[in-house]
Amino acid sequence: MAIELRMLQMDQTMTKGKIGKWLVKEGDTVTQGQPLLEIETDKVVHEQESPTDGVIAQLLAEEGTNVPVNAILAIIGAPGEEVARVEVGVSPEQPTPVQPEQPKATPSTTQEKQGAPASTLKASPAARQLAEKLAIDLTEVKASGPGGRILESDVQRYIDLRGEAPAAETARLKASPLARRLAKEHGLDLSSIIGSGPDGRIVRDDVLQAASAVPTPTAPVVETTPPQQATEVISMSGIREIIAERMTLSVQTNASVTLHTEADATNFVELRGMLNDKLQAREVSLTYTDLLVKVVANALGEHPRLNATLTDDGIHLLSEINIGVAVALEDGLVVPVVRNADKERLSEISAQVRDFAERARRNQLTPGELQGGTFTITNLGNFGIDAFTPIINPPESAILGVGRILKKPVVHNDEIAIRSMLTLSLTFDHRVIDGAPAAQFLQTVVGYIQDPYLLLV
Repeated sequence: MAIELRMLQMDQTMTKGKIGKWLVKEGDTVTQGQPLLEIETDKVVHEQESPTDGVIAQLLAEEGTNVPVNAILAIIGAPGEEVARVEVGVSPEQPTPVQPEQPKATPSTTQEKQGAPASTLKASPAARQLAEKLAIDLTEVKASGPGGRILESDVQRYIDLRGEAPAAETARLKASPLARRLAKEHGLDLSSIIGSGPDGRIVRDDVLQAASAVPTPTAPVVETTPPQQATEVISMSGIREIIAERMTLSVQTNASVTLHTEADATNFVELRGMLNDKLQAREVSLTYTDLLVKVVANALGEHPRLNATLTDDGIHLLSEINIGVAVALEDGLVVPVVRNADKERLSEISAQVRDFAERARRNQLTPGELQGGTFTITNLGNFGIDAFTPIINPPESAILGVGRILKKPVVHNDEIAIRSMLTLSLTFDHRVIDGAPAAQFLQTVVGYIQDPYLLLV
């Protein structure tokens, strides 16, 4: 029987993916677990595997197109099987000529898997990655790969089975009252929304995210003057489109306030130079961003309200301090995460940030390296920018913008002196924290920059 290859949901905020490149063509023989195509999201380029052995009967999605989650990408038939052609553009909710056989979870299957820890199970890297992102216990997933190996498609099938709910059961879905009201206002089916709250509960931001992915009809525009001729049209697709959606969502849902201040970074510059001289033999070179990751991590330890996220249940103060570092790409940016930055040494932070930047520009970051941030740093100092207004990266509650370090005359010890000055811009969610404690956090950051030797204590 022919099998449908569908667009996988690779994280809880993903609503669609871009077909980057097909690695096979119609008529090719494929094996279970073989990479078939590259999927581009706002975070990473991911290879999707074949769920079965067979022959590619039909490819239904073209390279460069955006495809919704769960939409059909290809049909895989058995060798020699005659498979009816599927109409391109068929909605995943509509019946199609090909119906894959869906395995049913049974108590005996679950009991057999419970005896073995997830670390000893046979599973493809893509399957482990998807399970880790969505907090799925691999011991509950039924394997279909060779030798009992769990494939990425097995994890997705488990998600589909676990998430199926008849319309009559929608009322029993876990959702906050506000989320239910917003879903009703936007005409959304709660059963189609993945919850990010405790135990998969659907909260307000989940509904708003789903609503932002639904195109809304617009009134016809009456042009009063002839449009200007464009020299180039840049498509709002792929990473550019997803960044636009997420930034719009952030501005619309956060009560953002930005504070600007200046720090005397003279000692900060001297410390970096001294440390790099000492570390030269070990081929380690610290950047200002490396030092700022440590500065911010220490400051968050003293001001945990900035290391928080807001849900319908309230303000969650987070136990880990995971610093996202924005990395600019040719047509967008990604934010890999330095985990437990408050516990890492400067040399370890530097090695991670450098590795992230190099692999980001080669599209080699894994989804796990882009998840779990609790606070973000974005540095535009290399581009000659003094101050700017950074946008919060949901579901975080704050972001620090860093400008250039500029030598200029200032009053120092009651005298005019040339000092290295640095402008900082803190954007925070006023629903989570008020202006005064946010300013105190920024004062602590300034204190570490002006007396950076405290980082070595």
